[in-house]
Amino acid sequence: MDILLINDYLEGGGAESVFRDQFEILKKDFNVELFYGFKQISDKKISPFSYIYSFHFKKKLAAFLANRSFDFIIVHNYNSALSPSILDVLVKYKKRHKCKIIYYAHDYHLICPNRGYCYFSKGQMINFQEPPTFWNFLTKRLDSKGLVYSLLKKGQWISAYTMGKKQEVFDLILAPSDFLTNQIKQTYPHIEATRVYNSCYALNSNPKETRNKKNSTLKLVYFGRLDPVKGLVNFIEALRNSTIDYSFTIIGEGEELAAIQDVIGRYNLQDKIFLKAKLNQADLFIELQNYDVFVLPSLWYENAPLSIVEAASVGLGLFLSNHGGVLEMGKICNASHFFNPFDPEDIRLKLNELYKEFLAGSLPESDKQQLQLLFSKETYIENLKNCLVNEK
Repeated sequence: MDILLINDYLEGGGAESVFRDQFEILKKDFNVELFYGFKQISDKKISPFSYIYSFHFKKKLAAFLANRSFDFIIVHNYNSALSPSILDVLVKYKKRHKCKIIYYAHDYHLICPNRGYCYFSKGQMINFQEPPTFWNFLTKRLDSKGLVYSLLKKGQWISAYTMGKKQEVFDLILAPSDFLTNQIKQTYPHIEATRVYNSCYALNSNPKETRNKKNSTLKLVYFGRLDPVKGLVNFIEALRNSTIDYSFTIIGEGEELAAIQDVIGRYNLQDKIFLKAKLNQADLFIELQNYDVFVLPSLWYENAPLSIVEAASVGLGLFLSNHGGVLEMGKICNASHFFNPFDPEDIRLKLNELYKEFLAGSLPESDKQQLQLLFSKETYIENLKNCLVNEK
């Protein structure tokens, strides 16, 4: 079996990690090749027009496919660099070679011009409650950076899917959560969509020991990308009026770092909130032994944040936003403390409840077995291969 994997970038965030993992997994049994636009996002050089429709990558992919015959093509992210123009190439290729085309969804791009499934009003982010309508696309601002970026997103999406119907090239859509899968099914009920959880590498790490009851300080931690949609600034602003004994450590890097540093300084929280640089996976799992509770205050829905599974796997408690993929992953990990990330008073109230009730400790064996069943690498490999076999 010959398989091609397509993505905007080779290196980057979670999507790129899954992209590379799939290559390593599938090449053990099949002939697998990669096609991507740029090695990493910092290499990206495109124009506003090519963002909507890239003739360059359309021609490049067509040349790449010219003398190759694939049974499956798995398309990951493509709207940032490659553009939906590549789907026109796949339509023609599919007709000639009877190839199956699979879309591996990492976000909400296929159902909304904003990949976070949200819009912006008076500077505030608002999540869509259901798949947006064409009228929503026309009337709402869909990018936080301004009107021009919003118009580009709308132009790309409407030309590709509302007018171009390019989504029809996909025989199967795979998504890493039930929440995202159900949103896709609502938008495209005629296209088969299946949930496949990504694998979690923390499952084989050693869980932390039980928290010392004599230590009254609740040690909170966040790890991941520092991005405005993660809600860290909102969360810190809620913490400034908290009466509990806490510390909060933020591990990671990203565009929100300066804003986080600013809010910490503004409220003189330097003795309560600490910043640490991004760590590699092995060092991160060791570092997490020093904390009690993982916090994920995401403003956006997320799709299937594996950081929740990773935190639970190493014995941390969970304090999470109460919506979307965050809520779904939290419930799978038996989290019991959720909050409205847009409401500072609700954050403080729920944190007080957590402080009174929480005792960190090793993950119960029954919970660990459940997470192994759902998120182990072996399960992921089996599910992915089954999807290929069933489609063939």
